[in-house]
Amino acid sequence: MVVALPYGDGESQQASPKKVDKALLGPENTGATPSVRVGRIAPFARKNYYAEAVRRLQKIAQTLRNRYGGIKADYRILCNSPVPEKPLAELCGLGVRGKNDLIITPEAGSRVIIAALSLPFTVPQDPRLPWNPCAACIKAAETKGSPLPCFAACPTQAFRNDGTLIRERCIQWYASGNGESVPLPVADRWGQRLYGCTNCQDVCPHNSKKRESVTDLGLLPEVMDLENLLRMNDSELTQFFKGTAMGLSWLGPSAIRRNARLALRSYS
Repeated sequence: MVVALPYGDGESQQASPKKVDKALLGPENTGATPSVRVGRIAPFARKNYYAEAVRRLQKIAQTLRNRYGGIKADYRILCNSPVPEKPLAELCGLGVRGKNDLIITPEAGSRVIIAALSLPFTVPQDPRLPWNPCAACIKAAETKGSPLPCFAACPTQAFRNDGTLIRERCIQWYASGNGESVPLPVADRWGQRLYGCTNCQDVCPHNSKKRESVTDLGLLPEVMDLENLLRMNDSELTQFFKGTAMGLSWLGPSAIRRNARLALRSYS
C-alpha cells in the first residue's frame, strides 16, 4: 500500500516560538536587524512530514493487524528507505512521474511525501493512471518554442530534455548531503537555501492546489540565522534538529554546515 501525504507550499506553516530557539530565527521572525544573514528552509522540511506519514501508517498497521492478524514485522513501513518509492507510486496509480522527475498526483501535485506499508495478504491492485500531467506544458512549450516551465526554473539546468535528472547539477541533491564537494556552477546558483530547492515545483501548474496535512512534528521556521548555526558544534546541531526533517539520518551536522556556508555566499 502506497500513500502520499501533502505538505503544501508553506503559506500556512509557522513554527511555534515556544519550540524554536529565537536566537536562530531570522529577522522576519524576531525583529532582528536586516544585517542578519539568513538561510531559507523549503516547505517540505518545515515540519516532519516523513515522521507524520510513519505515525499515520503505524495506526493503520495496528488496525489491520487487529482485524486480519499477522505479526508486527509483516506490516513494514517504508519511508525514505532504499526501496524506490516513485515506481511504487506509479504502479499503484497514486501519481505519474512528471518531467521534473517527481511524482505528480491529481489531488496535490508534486508537493507530497510518499510512504508505503507492506501487507501480509493480497489486495486488488489499482491500475496506473492513464494521465500525462505534463501534456499541457509540453504543448505550450512546443507552440512557443520555449523550454518547459520546470526546466526553465531550474537554477542549474539539471534536467535533460527527456525529463531525467542530472543529479550532479541538482541543488537539492547536494543539500541532502550528497557529493564530496559542490561544484562551482552549482555553488554560484545556491542562493539563500539552507535546505531544499523547490524551483521546479513552484512553477508547476498542478501545485496551485492548496493541500496541506496537519502535523505538529518537527516544526522549523522559514528562515534561520546562518552565522549562529555555524557557531554550533556537532552535538548542538544534532540536538537542535532532532525530530525535524533536517535531523534525519542522511543530513548530518557537516552537511548542514556546508549548506549554511553556501547560503552565506549569496550575501557576499
